[in-house]
Amino acid sequence: MVVNEKCDVYSFGVVALETMCGSHPGELINSMEQQSGENDIILQDFIDKRLPPPANITVASDVIRIVSIAIACLNPNPKSRPWMKEVSQELLVRKPPKIARPLSTISLLELMN
Repeated sequence: MVVNEKCDVYSFGVVALETMCGSHPGELINSMEQQSGENDIILQDFIDKRLPPPANITVASDVIRIVSIAIACLNPNPKSRPWMKEVSQELLVRKPPKIARPLSTISLLELMN
């Protein structure tokens, strides 16, 4: 493994997912690296249970967006990860959600694609 700026992007992805799920997402990261089908976790089940569920569609779409960005940052192939500038721009821009469904119907595998 070569240390470069894509390592910082990976670290951001880990911290973002850790913030969203309330613990280190080690099993998810391992299953992503092995490209196994164990990623089919429902997003609502992944989110930290200590937090109240999103109160409205805006908050839910922000959760979806953050998790999607974080997952992109964890791509096993460093060349396929976004640049930190791209991540920053994604976080700043308010876009309509690409998936407008309840969190209980969205899987992490769906967000990876």
